[in-house]
Amino acid sequence: MLLTSWVSGLLAISALADALTDSLETGYSKRLVPPGRGGKKPTKPGQPGKRPDECPPCFNCLLPDFPCQQFASCDQANGRCHCPEGFTGENCAQPVCGGLGELNRPGRMENTTCECSEGWEGINCNLCNQDSACNRFFPKGVNGTCYTGGILVRENHQMCDVTNVKIVEILKGAKPEVTFTCKKEDEEVDGAANGTCSFQFWVDEVESFYCGLDECTFEVNGNNTLYKCEKIKCACVPDQFLCGKDGSVDLTDFLKNTITGPGDFACDINSQNCKFSEPNMNSLISSVFGDKYITLGCKSAECLHVSEIPGYDQPDKGVSTLLVCAGLALTLLFLIVAYALAQSLFKRSNSPLEYLPDADETGKLLHDFVPAKLEFEDISYRERGANEATSKPILDGEIFGSVKPGEVMAIMGGSGAGKTTLLDILARKKKSGKFDGRVFVNGSSDYTDKEFKNMIGFVDQEDCLLPTLTVYETVLTSALLRLPKNMTLLGKKMRVLETLNELGIMHIRDKLIGSETNRGISGGEKRRVSIACELVTSPSILFLDEPTSGLDSFSAFNVVESLVHLARNYNRTVVFTIHQPRSNIVQLFDNLLILCQGRLVYSGAYLECQQFFSEVGYNIPKGFNIADFLIDLTMELSSGSGDSSRAESGAQSPSTSSDDIHTVERTDSQGNLDTTNEWLHYQIHRAEFDESANARKRRQRQKFVKSLGSGVPMPDRNLDELVNLFQTSALAQRIKNGIQEDIDQADLEEAADADDSTAGLLQSRARFFNSRISFLSQLKIIAGRTFKNLYRDPMLLLTHYIMALALGLFSGIVYYQVTDDISGFQNRLGLFFFLLSLFGFSTLTSLNLLFGNDRIIFMRERAKGYYHPAVYYIGKVVFDMVTLRVFPPIILGSILYPLVGLKPDFNAFLVFIATLVLFNLGSSALVFVIGITLGANPGVANLVGILVMLFSMLFAGLFVNHDSVKIWGIDALQFLSVFHYAYEAISVNEVKYLTLIEEKYGLEIEVPGATVLSTFGFNVNAVSRDLFMLTGFLGFMLLAGYIGLHYVLVEVR
Repeated sequence: MLLTSWVSGLLAISALADALTDSLETGYSKRLVPPGRGGKKPTKPGQPGKRPDECPPCFNCLLPDFPCQQFASCDQANGRCHCPEGFTGENCAQPVCGGLGELNRPGRMENTTCECSEGWEGINCNLCNQDSACNRFFPKGVNGTCYTGGILVRENHQMCDVTNVKIVEILKGAKPEVTFTCKKEDEEVDGAANGTCSFQFWVDEVESFYCGLDECTFEVNGNNTLYKCEKIKCACVPDQFLCGKDGSVDLTDFLKNTITGPGDFACDINSQNCKFSEPNMNSLISSVFGDKYITLGCKSAECLHVSEIPGYDQPDKGVSTLLVCAGLALTLLFLIVAYALAQSLFKRSNSPLEYLPDADETGKLLHDFVPAKLEFEDISYRERGANEATSKPILDGEIFGSVKPGEVMAIMGGSGAGKTTLLDILARKKKSGKFDGRVFVNGSSDYTDKEFKNMIGFVDQEDCLLPTLTVYETVLTSALLRLPKNMTLLGKKMRVLETLNELGIMHIRDKLIGSETNRGISGGEKRRVSIACELVTSPSILFLDEPTSGLDSFSAFNVVESLVHLARNYNRTVVFTIHQPRSNIVQLFDNLLILCQGRLVYSGAYLECQQFFSEVGYNIPKGFNIADFLIDLTMELSSGSGDSSRAESGAQSPSTSSDDIHTVERTDSQGNLDTTNEWLHYQIHRAEFDESANARKRRQRQKFVKSLGSGVPMPDRNLDELVNLFQTSALAQRIKNGIQEDIDQADLEEAADADDSTAGLLQSRARFFNSRISFLSQLKIIAGRTFKNLYRDPMLLLTHYIMALALGLFSGIVYYQVTDDISGFQNRLGLFFFLLSLFGFSTLTSLNLLFGNDRIIFMRERAKGYYHPAVYYIGKVVFDMVTLRVFPPIILGSILYPLVGLKPDFNAFLVFIATLVLFNLGSSALVFVIGITLGANPGVANLVGILVMLFSMLFAGLFVNHDSVKIWGIDALQFLSVFHYAYEAISVNEVKYLTLIEEKYGLEIEVPGATVLSTFGFNVNAVSRDLFMLTGFLGFMLLAGYIGLHYVLVEVR
């Protein structure tokens, strides 16, 4: 184009060659005046487009006297020129400074110079020379490239020096230059690119004339580029060189009427040497300057995305059959090796010894056994309330009792009598209410909670055992975690066998505990396994809550018989609660404590119970179950005999007779059925209905109790009177005196600092048990138990792996070889969202690991000091997350990636897998937090988990454009979404450097993938940040989960 303008000038000169030569020599005999140093001629009257200075006209390009230079278009609405890049001013005659793409680029004032912005050069600063200068043309985070190869892609800018020797010589030092710009249009002509070009001719950076070239085609042949333009139009800049300046030749009409094309512009890409040829121009140049055509040395530049650079090819996405087969083979190999390893490591790793223990191995443990006499007095307990008036009393404060080593004490009473509450207090369990009273061991209360826990065992009412462990493994786990570290592994195993032998369950040692779906040992055997877990530490006192609950009569008898055998043969102290046992079980008791509504009715030897009640007027029939008699008696007396009498008399009074309150007119005056009267009658007599029902129950129970006396009348007493009778009895006084004597004796022993005192023995045992195994040893045991539970109940594990394998193949087929167009972009985003949704919701299975049995097991084991809470948490996290959350994404991703035809780059593949794994781990950790804090209510936890996942999905970036959310506070919520970070990272990793090519209606549209991502609101430069945020999210949730585990999952009874 530079040549075209130059040719136009030369064609004009060809008519007056001599005159032109003289004009050039004259005009530049003294050198051309540099820009900014020359004066301007006064405006001639009547000159077109000019008005006197005293009355300047308004510019309006719609008028013929105000043309737009550079052949710029005129706005038909306001008469303003739309200037091309590089020019400004009312008529587009003023070159600009700054850099291409800048807003409000400053114009270069007349008689001044300006410098281009960094990264730009050229007369009107349209040529880039740095890649960073092109970043402004692309979305934030997408880097542009300054392409200088010379091949037109979209809009190419060139700056050329005229190199014809004779032309440069005639100008005598003034520098002739051409700026040349070509823009490609969307439509093609005969298979070649179609477009327009423009150029300007400059002398010492002052524009002389300009041309516009239309119907241009662009071709590339080897290292040569060829521009062919069929039409050319040119125009002069008034009062400039070759256009009438200082009396020189004015070629205005010549350029306008003669130079019409066609013209060719050819360049060598390597040397950047170019030539312009046009028939008339070539003749002029040949006759005047001796050259065949105009020669130029050009520099070209164009801002492009890297994927738009000529010669850049999209990576081949061919399906790697080898990679798919390798992924499947590795998956199957992993499953086989993992199963074989699990079998070899754990199947027989804890097999028991085949012989009974040697006494020397457990001698230290038995030596530190402390026979303990348990005594207590003045026990009271109130539930916490806002104040004393609103707190509910559970135990009344007058409860006392005593049980010696080698004896068992049974705590009995009706439902709600306070049996379990009393047992918890005696065992020093953490309670939510307020407790008062004193508990003594061998007459001493000078011991810490930790010392007390080391000498007791506590068996809860419900058996919570891992169903996938054997009897031996269950008891061995308790022994390994609770017995001191200086006791050898062989000694611990022998202690386990000794315990199983004591309880008579040696024959079932290799049987699985079992569950409701997988049958194992019986209920009675489970109860004895629970007892064995406590007995293995050789506790001095064993507490049991309802050990016969849920068992048949035979199993219940066997359990109690085992406890009695344990107490008498091994000198243990056994205390348990029981509800209406059979007569053969009651006869095994040594001591009996009876409660009614939190008040003590009896405490003492079982053999003295019948005598005491006979003395106060309640004769127990011979051969009758004393437990049934006493429970029925206390239930009858619980409401007081006065209340019963009143209720009974009230029930028989005429005003509340059965006929009166149960009879009602059900018809109106016309005889129609009317239920309104029935409803009103019930509302009026509601209290009487309730009172009469209670009275009937009391009469039936009293009739039953009185009938037990074989016709002998029973005393008419209430509960207060019976309690007072026992409190003032000689039996109660004897027990209280015995407690005081033991306290005095313990004080004497402590004063003498005897080594064999209770305090000394407790401290010795505490030192022995304080040497627990290390944190890492605890972790190894819990990890082994967790892994056994996982592989022996493999359905959850296999389901995750089979799901990953099957869905990897299924998704690969559905999205097979996605294309690089808009639909391919949609498929990619859909695939990524499906994968994240799949793994996100699959992590909800972690809630099941923190519900029900496992949750209760942890709280009980923690309360009994099995291990540090962090040990259990790490074991759960490692085996849940590594086995269920790390390998499935790797399996699925390895199969799916080559089938879909995602970016064939190993680093991109690693980012893809890392994103899936981190997202799966982060989601699982989030579910852990929900399960820990809300797991007590599975329904609520599941609902919250689903809602949290849906909330996170909402702000992932597919449903809501991140940039469109402008409400304060709402826009920040996306940064709480784990889906957001994963979805952005995985999408940008795949699409950022992709060029989407869409063909519609014969048009081919190329759009950089980064541009589309930015339109969706993604930060295309945030992959590293997103991975970092996913890692931080995982760490934060793991920390929050442990804090919740430490402070929420605490046994409070």
